[in-house]
Amino acid sequence: MLGDERLELLFTLMSKLDWMRKERYRHGALSLLGECESCDDFSVIEHVLTKLKYCTSSDLVSAASVIAEVIQTIWVLDPKDALLVGVAEDSKPCGSLGFVRAIQSELPREWLESIFTNFKKAFGARNGKKSIVIADDFIGTGEKLKKKIDSLKRNPKTSDYKIHVVAFAGMEEGINALSAVVGGDIFVVMTLKKCISSGVSEDKAIRFSEGIRLLERKIFDNPGVYSFGYKQSEASFFLESYNMPNNNFPFLWWDKYADGKPRETLFTRR
Repeated sequence: MLGDERLELLFTLMSKLDWMRKERYRHGALSLLGECESCDDFSVIEHVLTKLKYCTSSDLVSAASVIAEVIQTIWVLDPKDALLVGVAEDSKPCGSLGFVRAIQSELPREWLESIFTNFKKAFGARNGKKSIVIADDFIGTGEKLKKKIDSLKRNPKTSDYKIHVVAFAGMEEGINALSAVVGGDIFVVMTLKKCISSGVSEDKAIRFSEGIRLLERKIFDNPGVYSFGYKQSEASFFLESYNMPNNNFPFLWWDKYADGKPRETLFTRR
């Protein structure tokens, strides 16, 4: 594929996607374009980027408002008997922190002393409360939250909690897995399906899947468990100014080549 042809394809795609026209994505887009050797390569990237749910802080605030309403009117939880807890751990960056703060802003002041961004610190203030709402910005496979829930159930001090889960966005399979764990007490504002396995014809799914594998082999030595996104999540989602979840296709965020040389990426993951 000639250079001019590549640029024409990129500019056409940018004309369809407002977020791609932002200066911060220029280098990553050109890098990704340079990794395309054919129109078939580009068609795979075009599909993933067209399907990508690009969200902003305004979307997060709107979602927090909806979740605050669910907590109060659907689940009818009261801060006197409930905790709202993020999944952050000590000294580790976590997208749930900002989301918990956004929900806090939408809840009455009475909730203030029942809201924690750090998972462990919340339990020093339990004071006999019987319900807990665990909040995260994104649910991928659901593994991380399932581990948190399992730890609560194993601990005699927290085993009798009534557990609820809320999230801004999540993959359908991960949400369903968690729903089974918490008896359906889960609310996710944006449910996402697999980008390639769902919503396209069988022929296209086969062609796109092979294209992804070829692209991954060009860029990485072996993406391992991150091939097609963590445990083949096939996510295509980004919340502006947040860390990109590793459930996304690694060509969107993987920042080095197999030889160790740095790679310009569309999105950032730390």
